Amino acid sequence: MAEDASVNDRLFFALWPDPDVQARLASLAAAYEGRRVATENLHLTLAFLGLTDTDRRACYERAAQTVPFVPFDLVLTEVQWQRRRGIAWMAARGVPAELTALVSALNDALRKCGFTPEARPFRAHVTLARKVRRGGRVEPDPIRWRVDRFWLVSSQLAPGGSRYTPERCWPTPA
Repeated sequence: MAEDASVNDRLFFALWPDPDVQARLASLAAAYEGRRVATENLHLTLAFLGLTDTDRRACYERAAQTVPFVPFDLVLTEVQWQRRRGIAWMAARGVPAELTALVSALNDALRKCGFTPEARPFRAHVTLARKVRRGGRVEPDPIRWRVDRFWLVSSQLAPGGSRYTPERCWPTPA
């Protein structure tokens, strides 16, 4: 019997930029020779959940409803490239207190569903390219991003790269 795809969704929570911010981020990836992240997939991961069954997903969604959220501006200021890992990304030099509080509250809420947060400290960044073989030094203008919600996103693995679909957001727009 074929397995129902909705039973084991690959999920994560993320900040999802508007198309203008995504386009500005994508233009920076052109400086790197590698596999660029598709413009429509550019995001900032808050918590990677992995393969998730229907019951666990419902728990994660209930948990997200309890997370206090205050809109904030995130300013991405620097592009970095790690040759050894082959990844280029844009990062925020300073992480807004509201983002730090969001990640902490989200992790605390998800723990009640059996989620184990990353042991590494949270780093606010957007991956621009993977498998980077060469890159130039990029001095970008800061990108100001107004964050007014966070998203549950599904990920489908495909030969040309993953496809991400924002599924649900919090707070829910009025």
